[in-house]
Amino acid sequence: MKKSFLARLFVTAGAALLVWGAGVIPARAQDLTIRMAWYMPPHTATANQGNTVAKQIESLSHGKIHVETYPSGSLLKESNIAEGVTNNTANMGIFAMHWWSKEEPSLEWDTIPFLIDDASDLLKALHGKLGEDVNKVLNKHGVVIIGWGFYGYAESYINTKHPIKLPSDLKGLRMRSEGKLSALFLKAHGATPVAVDSSEVYTAMQRGSLDGGVSGLSTIISRKWYEVGKHITAIHYVPLVYPIQANLQWWKGLTPQQRAVISKAVANTEKQAVDDIEKEFKKDIRIARQHGNQIYELTPAEMTQWKAVAEPLAEKDYLAESGATGKKIIAELKAALGH
Repeated sequence: MKKSFLARLFVTAGAALLVWGAGVIPARAQDLTIRMAWYMPPHTATANQGNTVAKQIESLSHGKIHVETYPSGSLLKESNIAEGVTNNTANMGIFAMHWWSKEEPSLEWDTIPFLIDDASDLLKALHGKLGEDVNKVLNKHGVVIIGWGFYGYAESYINTKHPIKLPSDLKGLRMRSEGKLSALFLKAHGATPVAVDSSEVYTAMQRGSLDGGVSGLSTIISRKWYEVGKHITAIHYVPLVYPIQANLQWWKGLTPQQRAVISKAVANTEKQAVDDIEKEFKKDIRIARQHGNQIYELTPAEMTQWKAVAEPLAEKDYLAESGATGKKIIAELKAALGH
């Protein structure tokens, strides 16, 4: 029995060596499993980028790194994803930079209305001094930015009452705001800003406790607010930054090779992320029109009026709260954009 067993063992081992020698490497368990989360719904630029990053990591690592994705708030919601990456509930996450503004007011710079009109130009700026300094601010909170993504163009409006062509048309409306600067702008023009999670706006508009809200067309369409709000003002401004972020201690614990693979995978998706939000903006307008919504796009003269009242007010409030760090970020941004 012993001889027979040893004979079989040598035959099996020899066969395995022959296969390996022929260039077929035996399967092995993954060296690393990553938990990656985002809260945006499917078919948005953020969700597309998240899925592509996961596939790229697994492909570039030849299966040595496995990525578990948690989309649509299935692990962490909009309200707690920053905390979830900080405490390593998710190793990586894609979410709005301005959600850090409670801890770091300087990180709300990308929500200043009409300061930035083109995501391609902003991406170039983020790969320079601006991105380095933003990353340093986040490092203090135990998070590192691996690469850049975009939610879409944020400054669009929807409501149930009437078209919004000028800021004065906001007067008397009860509107969901998007961050502190958005709330200040709404209030300055006679609206009542309300802080409501994006997942709750549909029901609030349906019941009449909200007249409408400010967000990107991506959210207005993907969360189907257009079903309960007739009037949409589509504004191609304010590309909100949704960085691909990771827990800093977890990131430091990876091997240099693992970090290189993940960084390359993320970098490979950045240009497509910009293309996606441009395509999505146009597609969302088509969807809303097909549904029968009234879509209003600002004329150049109207855009000038919005910019004249919105940008200085928001920038002043931003700088008052963000101090020297905010002043430095705005200076770097304007220099990079040629303002």
